[in-house]
Amino acid sequence: MNRIDHIVINTRDRTDQAVTFFERMGFIVAPRGHHTLGSLNHTVVFQHDYLELLGYPPGKPPEKRPELSQRPAGLLATVLDADDADRVRALLQERGLAPRPVSDFSRPVELDGKSADVAFRVTRLEPDAVPGSWFYYCQHLTPELVWRAEWQGHANGVTAMTRLAIEVADPVAAAPIYLRAMEGAETVEAGAGACVIRLPSFEFTLTAGTPGMRKLTFGTTSLDRCIAVLKRGGIAHEINNKLITVDAQTEIGCIFEFEAA
Repeated sequence: MNRIDHIVINTRDRTDQAVTFFERMGFIVAPRGHHTLGSLNHTVVFQHDYLELLGYPPGKPPEKRPELSQRPAGLLATVLDADDADRVRALLQERGLAPRPVSDFSRPVELDGKSADVAFRVTRLEPDAVPGSWFYYCQHLTPELVWRAEWQGHANGVTAMTRLAIEVADPVAAAPIYLRAMEGAETVEAGAGACVIRLPSFEFTLTAGTPGMRKLTFGTTSLDRCIAVLKRGGIAHEINNKLITVDAQTEIGCIFEFEAA
């Protein structure tokens, strides 16, 4: 509960297009997986976290994952690490939150010509329990099948996700809820319609607005390398104060930033 495990992007039925866009931005996108609940996904894996492109086949929204067809494309959920999903659920209940029962999931993956099952246990809060985001907690049973060296050497030099910009109705009122939903987090700035909450290696910026996750920032080992890859991929971007911005609201439903890692 004290670090980001992964961030979920809802690609709805346009997963193929999302994969192509991420590849043009210089990311390695891992092969497709199919969940036992009927959804499909790809991962973009970094050193200690990853991005999940989550969707469903065209014309086949999964009955057991109704949120994918009911919610717009774009950033969907914040997933924190869970060393023990049952312990995390009990702790959340002690803090006055109401997590869903722990569920077991798996998806097959082909590695070195062999099939293996990526397995994990997850508990979720209700969609609006934490303003502006949807918090999951994930216990990996097979982390060696997720964090693979062949998927981590991205051409754009990205090694981690560093920040999330989230809009909420009242940032100051939302901040204590975020703190209850995590461990090791602290409010480092509050006031003037904004609030910054920091984990040891990640940061949330809450601003006033229509609730939702708006912008995800990546850390890269080389801004010059990142710029070159974006140009090569034909990705429109802006550079301001050593920050590269890609407005992907049309293609993905959100904005991406790149900063020095």
